[in-house]
Amino acid sequence: MTTTAAEGRLRVDGDRRAVRFERRYEATPAEVWSALTEPERLSRWLADAELELRVGGEYVLRFAPDDESQITRGEVLAVEPERVLELTWLYPGENDTVVRFELLPDGDGTVLVLDHRGLPVEAAPGYGGGWHAHLDSLEALLGVGGEPDWFGRFNELAPLYEAQEAALR
Repeated sequence: MTTTAAEGRLRVDGDRRAVRFERRYEATPAEVWSALTEPERLSRWLADAELELRVGGEYVLRFAPDDESQITRGEVLAVEPERVLELTWLYPGENDTVVRFELLPDGDGTVLVLDHRGLPVEAAPGYGGGWHAHLDSLEALLGVGGEPDWFGRFNELAPLYEAQEAALR
């Protein structure tokens, strides 16, 4: 399978799965950091958010504000401004997982490394496609512009991540 620069990679993580993305954005680490940590900006590419930006702080992401089954909650595990944000990720019906964002300066841009580990095997392709579509939306927010069709993009990506999962079995 050919890997594109935007594609995430699923991998075995004990008896679970993980997904990792490395994306370069034409934006400074400060700009990417603000998109990761400011609720108004988070809502434009990920979900409506409440975030206590400190180790031990809590956060809530509402992907569908009126649907409790579409709310992720967790705790901030690490904060290094413009460098690292790590969170526990508790999605309804799943065990806690951990998502880590690392920002690496790269010339006049920033490489964002997203690593989400401890994923349920059956949910891993959905996380791969979901994060991929969200990171495409982040790219639009950071400068490309446009209004990405998240659901359309997710559905387009589903076979890619299902094939990755099948190859891991």
